[in-house]
Amino acid sequence: MDQFRDSMLEDPDPGPNYAKLMEEYDSKIEAKIPTEIIIIEEPDKQMQAKARDTEMVKLKGDVEVVQRAYYYFNIFKGLIVDIIFSFKDRNESRKFFHSIDEEDALKVIEVELNFIYEVLFTKAVVVHSVVGYVFRLLSFILVVVALTLFRFNVKKETFDPLDVKLTYVLLWGSVSLDTVAFVRAVLSDWTVANLNKPEKHPGSCGKSCAAFFSAWKVPLFNVKRAILKLIGFRSWCASVKGHNLIRYCVNRPKSRIGIWKDEVLGCVGLRDFVDGIFQVSNKRFTLQLWKVIFDELKMKSDSADDPEDAKRICSARGNLALQDCDWDKNLKDELMPYVVDVTYDESLLLWHIATELLYSENGNGEQGSDDQSFCKLLSDYMMYLLIMQPAMMAAVAGIGKIRFRDTCAEAGRFLKRRDLDSNKEQGACINILGVNTEVKPVDVKGDRSKSVLFDASRLAKLLKKEKEEERWELLRRVWVELLSYAAGNCRANAHAQQVSKGGELLTFVWLLMAHFGLTDQFQINKGHARAKLIAGK
Repeated sequence: MDQFRDSMLEDPDPGPNYAKLMEEYDSKIEAKIPTEIIIIEEPDKQMQAKARDTEMVKLKGDVEVVQRAYYYFNIFKGLIVDIIFSFKDRNESRKFFHSIDEEDALKVIEVELNFIYEVLFTKAVVVHSVVGYVFRLLSFILVVVALTLFRFNVKKETFDPLDVKLTYVLLWGSVSLDTVAFVRAVLSDWTVANLNKPEKHPGSCGKSCAAFFSAWKVPLFNVKRAILKLIGFRSWCASVKGHNLIRYCVNRPKSRIGIWKDEVLGCVGLRDFVDGIFQVSNKRFTLQLWKVIFDELKMKSDSADDPEDAKRICSARGNLALQDCDWDKNLKDELMPYVVDVTYDESLLLWHIATELLYSENGNGEQGSDDQSFCKLLSDYMMYLLIMQPAMMAAVAGIGKIRFRDTCAEAGRFLKRRDLDSNKEQGACINILGVNTEVKPVDVKGDRSKSVLFDASRLAKLLKKEKEEERWELLRRVWVELLSYAAGNCRANAHAQQVSKGGELLTFVWLLMAHFGLTDQFQINKGHARAKLIAGK
């Protein structure tokens, strides 16, 4: 990472000569010449992009997607090593991502993350450099020369026939591998990204070669992309994993043998590994879910012309969603402590359990709205990150795992003597909701236990006071805020590690937020001569 950061650093810039300016200022003052120093606002700060007024455009095929992704990759790859960007970069990116739809945005980010993966985990940077091409060509020529010499100039009668055949296999195999590598390099995203760029091909000869190259490369590249789509290939896993607290508690072993096995797994450090196999769901990532996230962040970006507003939006954990809804003020005041007066990990558990209680009460979402499905999916996904991906949530998790275990212990004790029907999860939720929670749990139990089970039940009952459609709309907005808060606060190196494992939805959201200007890494105004020395006559 240190080398990656160093490779992006520009030459040191001392800026305008401050000492010289002040010396001139002093000399003019001593000469009693009327002099003043005026400060000029920098143009980047004056020009805040009004992204909401941009016209919608549609990207023309995979080639333009790759070229756009490569362009923004070269700017935003600095996110991985916490490099600060200029407001000009921010405004340009916001304007572009406001002008495209959610599908094109997903394609651009997908290819952009693929570039990041190849830079960090492969030799793509070397392969697609001039030095890399020269050495690949030299290697291929030397192998062909060796094959030719062996074929025509070597007396093979003196060798064992098997050795001769093996030598042919090795030489032809090397030629084949180099040929395949050349074709892959020519049809890669890296070479497509540099097509039709005059600065890459100076001179008429270079432009002619580039035009000839483009004439047959673009169709071949499109064919390659079409084949990959046909076989269902994606550059990331395209799935959303989930972990559900109620399901976990209901399915916990209750027999002595089961409890003994669970304790043994805990002693040898394999409990989380086994839970990751049997307790984690895997749902397909849909464009509809991406559209929900995209539209919500796009709307928030409309209110983030000022970087200070962007920071305020990034720090929201559901409070903005509550402020913007048109519910009864008293009800909003009762709900606000569940996002403002609690830590992030506690808020996640509260809203996760409340979402599950309301979802199960509706018959597990049967014939429910899309908002219900989205809320359920995001709720389980955030719980999966909190429990199963502690590295990604390290900056915001707090004592999340302790709260989870205490909540599971209370749920297990509560459900132990309850008769649950065939649908155990729904029965568990009905039983939990049926408990009288008029008195706050902390007033009865104290605060030694970190369980939030019945606090979440109180939250669910508050949400039930509003109409069902409005309730799920609010929950959807709260979950997008909780997701974006985690994405913005996740350490950059954790995002980079996940890229090599197939990618996480959280990383896509993190990069989308950066493109919408919803991050605190835009602080530099490029430009010099903010101060000017004005001397009178």
